[in-house]
Amino acid sequence: MPKDYYQILGVAKNASDEEIKKAYRKLAHQFHPDKQGGDEKKFKEVNEAYQVLSNGQKRAQYDQFGQTFDGSQAQGGFGGFDFSDFMRRSQGGGGSDFGEFDLGDIFGGMFGGGTRGRKATAHDRGQDIAIDIEISLEEAFNGVERTFDLKRQMRCDHCTGTGAEPGTPIKTCPTCKGSGYVREVRRMFLGTFATESVCAQCKGEGKIPEKACGQCRGQGRLPKTQRVTLHVPAGIKNGEVIKLTGEGESGLYGRHSGDLYATVHVKAHQNLSREGDDLHFALRISVIDAALGNDQIVIPTIDGKAKIKIAPGTDAGTVLRLHEKGMRRLHGKGRGDMFITIDVETPKRLSRKARELLEQLRKELE
Repeated sequence: MPKDYYQILGVAKNASDEEIKKAYRKLAHQFHPDKQGGDEKKFKEVNEAYQVLSNGQKRAQYDQFGQTFDGSQAQGGFGGFDFSDFMRRSQGGGGSDFGEFDLGDIFGGMFGGGTRGRKATAHDRGQDIAIDIEISLEEAFNGVERTFDLKRQMRCDHCTGTGAEPGTPIKTCPTCKGSGYVREVRRMFLGTFATESVCAQCKGEGKIPEKACGQCRGQGRLPKTQRVTLHVPAGIKNGEVIKLTGEGESGLYGRHSGDLYATVHVKAHQNLSREGDDLHFALRISVIDAALGNDQIVIPTIDGKAKIKIAPGTDAGTVLRLHEKGMRRLHGKGRGDMFITIDVETPKRLSRKARELLEQLRKELE
């Protein structure tokens, strides 16, 4: 069925590689099957779209074919497949006998590769894991280390990931005879067609343990809970993702582990707001301070307090700047700035004396 990969990722057709990557990480985290409310079907769609759009050659081909491009074409296009040649081959026996055709070879010619040439790729590595962590603005400023227990599929220590009971041999799979694939021949109205699929017994390995491991039951992995330490760097922004390579789930039969993606959520601060590496603070002062000035006002900053000076005659909306009093820059030197926006507070209740003084002030100013 035709798919619009840009629509699946929610990006424009002229989106940059970074925008595509960011959209993918967000959706992969949202639909991850291991997460509550996850959606395995949508997760696979998002991964399929990203595999195409993150590859320059595949993306160019996809853009050429438009929305009629199918995911299978991402493997390299039609590769010079000659359909008329296919028909000549199919009629090679004459009459209505179309002969036997290997659909893997046919579609391999059309889409730049068949099912042969290597072992199955579905289980080459373990599944990625997505988690969320929440930190304060101060922790985002200083950096923080978080330790948590993570339950995931990990390599079986008993069999070291082989799936075989220690001391027992690993034999050739009797189903696929070591090829990793099974061949099925079907007779149809066009003739006899042969298809190949990954062997269900050995999962494409071509080998199986003679005696399965008693702990992992031949999978080479089993669920474990392990403590993981996450280092959150200083200056990280809300929504950014930290990748821990190899900290996802282990692959079958000792294959490489997937990765762990941690999305960082920075909690709102009581006094400060953030824009990039800069911080903003709203300061309320009295009419007297605005008119006469005040050089003794103390305000909170991200790493302590600072004394500022209000000049006489300061208007509401005036913005003061404290150089390098903002957030630390991620993986860089220096800090952002802090901006103080002045808000002049007008008194709502006045005593008789205060009113008289203000009336005198008004006459004086007039």
